Amino acid sequence: MCTYNGVRFLDDQLTSLVSQNRQPDEIVVCDDCSTDSSVAVLRKFATSAPFPVYIHENTTRLGSTKNFERAISLCQGDVIALCDQDDIWHSQKLRSTEERFVERPGVGIVFTDAEIVDEKAKPLGYNLWDTLEFNKALQARLKSPAAFGILSQRQLVTGATMAFRTEFRDLILPIPQGIPLIHDGWIALMISLAAAVDLIDRPTMKYRQHDTQQVGASLSDPPDVPAGILERAKTHYSFAEEIKKLEVVRERVLARKDRYEFRFAEDVDHRLNHMHKRVEISQRRVSGIASAFGELLAGRYHRYSNGFYSFAKDLLR
Repeated sequence: MCTYNGVRFLDDQLTSLVSQNRQPDEIVVCDDCSTDSSVAVLRKFATSAPFPVYIHENTTRLGSTKNFERAISLCQGDVIALCDQDDIWHSQKLRSTEERFVERPGVGIVFTDAEIVDEKAKPLGYNLWDTLEFNKALQARLKSPAAFGILSQRQLVTGATMAFRTEFRDLILPIPQGIPLIHDGWIALMISLAAAVDLIDRPTMKYRQHDTQQVGASLSDPPDVPAGILERAKTHYSFAEEIKKLEVVRERVLARKDRYEFRFAEDVDHRLNHMHKRVEISQRRVSGIASAFGELLAGRYHRYSNGFYSFAKDLLR
């Protein structure tokens, strides 16, 4: 769990952790220099919790991604579940997640849907996956070998619903900066290269919406709110951003190839080559048209970009 000035909702989340019908073996909390009473609430909770609670206070602010990185590095269990300070977990969340890992030893990461509620925990009438347009067909594809390709283009795994095997910690840490992914997108993307992805197609928590959260989940976020989770999931990055992301992924794969069996490492190279080709197409005139048709006929626009939409966009450039 990561905290930062979260005292307004922290008690509800901590209570829901105690109420799990499969309680956590430990809770590791990293507080990112809160100026409210969050740490005091955590210390009080630690004295009565039925499991160990380890509280680590940062001496300088790290920001959410690096704070999660630190918390992940300190965990000791076989499975790490990420936890936000302002949500409410359903009582079966941990048990349901653990069962998936037990049933499918090849699964490296499990995530779930969530019920969207307002700041008073009142249901708003829709779920997290509704905002992501994450339908049954896409869910089935994400559980297949196509997972890396999907997650490379869309951020569908929300950190608050995620758990992953600790054996992949050295693959995901450190979490790189300077790429268009925060911690949850990076974790899901990297693990999908080395293990299967699984999901629980029902809400296991209440995902609270309020005015101070980092990423929200509205069905109709106004256009001037770029942090909305649907916008984050469907963002189409610039060539430079996408190439940088894939280069960092390839660097990590090469650095960890002796420790992990990467099932689709060649896909990273294919995507990089396609993105470089798109850059060339956009910079040429007549000769770019032939190259664009070559990528289209080879199926690479559909495998590595957004099909005819990307093809037409490149021609219009």
